[in-house]
Amino acid sequence: LVRLQRMGASVFFSFSSGQDAKDSTRVIAQADQGGMSLPDRDYYTKEDAKSKELRTEFVAHVTRMFQLLGDSPAQAAAHAKAVMDIETGLANGALDNVSRRDPQKTYHKMTVAELTSLCPWVSWPKFFDGMGVPSIQSLNVAEPTFFRTVESVVVQTSLDDLKTYLRWHYLNGEVALLPKAFVDENFAFFGKTLTGAKEIRPRWKRCVSYTDNALGEALGQKYVEETFGQEGKKRTLEMVHAIEKAMDTDLGELPW
Repeated sequence: LVRLQRMGASVFFSFSSGQDAKDSTRVIAQADQGGMSLPDRDYYTKEDAKSKELRTEFVAHVTRMFQLLGDSPAQAAAHAKAVMDIETGLANGALDNVSRRDPQKTYHKMTVAELTSLCPWVSWPKFFDGMGVPSIQSLNVAEPTFFRTVESVVVQTSLDDLKTYLRWHYLNGEVALLPKAFVDENFAFFGKTLTGAKEIRPRWKRCVSYTDNALGEALGQKYVEETFGQEGKKRTLEMVHAIEKAMDTDLGELPW
């Protein structure tokens, strides 16, 4: 769980840090819903024809991805069903997007002991230590009901199916770095089917995006060096100082 979370795969739930919604001077740990491949809970719970069709296509996509890993057609189909069952179970305990717009519904400050009572399956102190989190006594558990659901889903699911779920999220999280067959299959569902995209972006553009996402600050420094330079910095500073001087003069002459 720690290994995959540190790689950016929000298996079972998401974990991050952010401003305390009731004390903006503090940054606190936050545990929230996650662990679902589709964009939000409604994709799993709605019963209209389009939603059902989309779920069928998702299971077919996961099946094909497992086959690319070397599973037999029968194994791949069984594994895809296990993934869908687990993610649907998680979705049933998640809030919909409209409810999540209410800040009161996603703010529940709890002690680590209280979180443990909701979801004892996770050894939370060990998890926090593995994630490199400083010692904490409390955190925001955005959706307590969701963490009760995580506990229920894990307890009711076989170990083999849990491993399959983790295997899927590892694969899905790293698919952009895999051979072309994986990338094309991923785009066919998440690009064409979900978003209506006609064709995948050129590989060089994807590489630029991945680099920017992973090394944004470092890449930004090199970009500034190439496009801005010392001369650009000098001109900008002169402009800013001139504006500051003009504002200082204007403010000094105001009657109030």
